[in-house]
Amino acid sequence: MEQNMPAAKNDTVLTEDMDYQKRLLLTSFEMRIFSVLLAFICASVIQNIFGMHIPGGVWIVFSLWLLTSVLYFAFFRTGVCKTRKCLDNVHFSYYFPGVLYATMLVHYLGGAEWIAFFIYFFDLVYANLLMRRSKGIFVTGYVIACYFSLVWLEYKGVIAHQRTFPPGSVSYDNFRYILTTHVVIVGFAFFIISYAAGLFSQMKEEREKTLRESKNRLLAKSDQLEEITRTLTKEVAENKYLKRVAMGYVEKKEFELETVKKDLEEQIEKLRKTQKAMVFMIKDLNDMSAQLKDTRDHLEEKVRDRTEELLTISRKLHRSERLAFLGKLAGSVTHELRNPLAVLKNAAYFLDKKFQAEKKDEKVVKYVYIMKKEITIIDSIIDDIMGFAKTRAPDIEEAEVKDVVENAVSAVNVPELVEIKKEFEDLPKVHIDSNQIMHAVMNLANNAIMAMKGNGTLTFRITRKNDHACIEVKDTGPGIPPDQRELIFEPLYSSKPKGTGLGLPIAKMMVENQEGRIEFESELGEGTVFRILLPINRKRWSGKNG
Repeated sequence: MEQNMPAAKNDTVLTEDMDYQKRLLLTSFEMRIFSVLLAFICASVIQNIFGMHIPGGVWIVFSLWLLTSVLYFAFFRTGVCKTRKCLDNVHFSYYFPGVLYATMLVHYLGGAEWIAFFIYFFDLVYANLLMRRSKGIFVTGYVIACYFSLVWLEYKGVIAHQRTFPPGSVSYDNFRYILTTHVVIVGFAFFIISYAAGLFSQMKEEREKTLRESKNRLLAKSDQLEEITRTLTKEVAENKYLKRVAMGYVEKKEFELETVKKDLEEQIEKLRKTQKAMVFMIKDLNDMSAQLKDTRDHLEEKVRDRTEELLTISRKLHRSERLAFLGKLAGSVTHELRNPLAVLKNAAYFLDKKFQAEKKDEKVVKYVYIMKKEITIIDSIIDDIMGFAKTRAPDIEEAEVKDVVENAVSAVNVPELVEIKKEFEDLPKVHIDSNQIMHAVMNLANNAIMAMKGNGTLTFRITRKNDHACIEVKDTGPGIPPDQRELIFEPLYSSKPKGTGLGLPIAKMMVENQEGRIEFESELGEGTVFRILLPINRKRWSGKNG
């Protein structure tokens, strides 16, 4: 019976080791089940609330993965496996379907992108922590093979690349992008995770081995102590001296036993600290991955902003060159046209007086009228060009916005079929050039009347928006087509047959010279509204009346 006691104690140690391994496996599968359920819920929220389409294959993969995890969890709960080898083999078998599920999920959620790192992460860690090193390396190779196969098949077009999440500005069929992002970065990440997890697994196994050996030595010493104690107890019954010596020896051995127990507890505490360090290192790896992703996103954003800035500068430079050219052209051409036009105007006036008095040929009278009308149009075009070429510096003075708009409305030639509406709020006086702002409002009103083709409702509104006085000119015309909205303020651009293309640029120039701005909104079939925004509380002015 005494010989069987060490064997029984060894069996107890093996049983405790099996129970500990089972608890680890059950915990890992509980985390898998929870992760799959959480991912399932998140995908449902994204599809139902945010309106993003989730492929049907995702739900099938989630269901199969959840069912497989539940089956393995239930199997380990039954306690069928009685040996460590059986536990490892069953656990190892899970990764064959599990990695395939992860690969299918990576494909349906956008392919081999950043999401692959997070989907494969836990399986790589669990495989290298909870199984022997050789099997962990095999699982790592299996993951890399599945992942790179998916990348290659999608790149070659054998299977279609999914676009569940926006991929950014880089095309997925770019070989350099595939090589750097997927083969180098993600592959290196897989290797680092496997290596780190395997290293911690090896440290854990060595620590467990040391603890088992310490525990076995403790048990052996305990058995020796018990044997000696029994022998001494028998002999002490015959000799009191030996009894006293034996008691001292027993106390010494008990002290040694207590010391061994303390050493064992210290080693156990070191093992716990090692496990905590492993958890912190895994967390650091996650943080590093997030930082890498943020850095990539910020870099793309900076490049995009810089590109937009260069395009804006290029457009402004091009517009400045056009304005300079138009200014020179207008100054020379309009001056040369004034004298011939005055001669034509006088001739038309003379002919009109002569034929109106005689009334002999109505056809000639009609053509003389057409000539006068066309001369008036040419005269207005020359006025617009001269106004664009010689826009003077604003003469700033304190004025009522309401009076400026009233003067502009009264000066506009409104057709009979156009209805005028006024909606004015009381605003404090502002420092502006009244004539230039009135001219700008008249240009906007004339454009609106031409857009409505002389039939509709023209609304003038004065409101306050934050620290600006807002003058709105709204029409009920057909609206501005989207492809023309970026061009309406360009000089000489006009969608109207007899338009000069200078009314809006002149209005914009006059308003911006007074620290204001012009905005507009347009909807096809509904009409267009232009807004002139002028600062109310202007403390100083750097222009003529500064």
